[in-house]
Amino acid sequence: MAVGNILAAFDMPLGKAALIALLGLLIVFAVLTVLVGLLTLFKVIFGMAEKKAKAPASVTESETAPTANDDDELIAVIAAAVACMQEDDAVQAPFTVKSIREIK
Repeated sequence: MAVGNILAAFDMPLGKAALIALLGLLIVFAVLTVLVGLLTLFKVIFGMAEKKAKAPASVTESETAPTANDDDELIAVIAAAVACMQEDDAVQAPFTVKSIREIK
């Protein structure tokens, strides 16, 4: 079916149809812009309230530096995940974990 036949069925010139489509797009983007503005306004209003409520905390050395206990815990989690994968006798993993090191 040709475009001319479709437009003739609706009895609307092409210019008017394009104008309606453009108006619809403008309305959609205007509403989206208003929503973005409202969300930004909420972020500013409620973000300021959170900053006032929080007291500045001093950062200690123990909070920033990872400890050996953290590394041991991470190794245990990785080993448990690998063991869980290899637990099923029907599906054997084609690899063995020999070492774990951090990739930088």
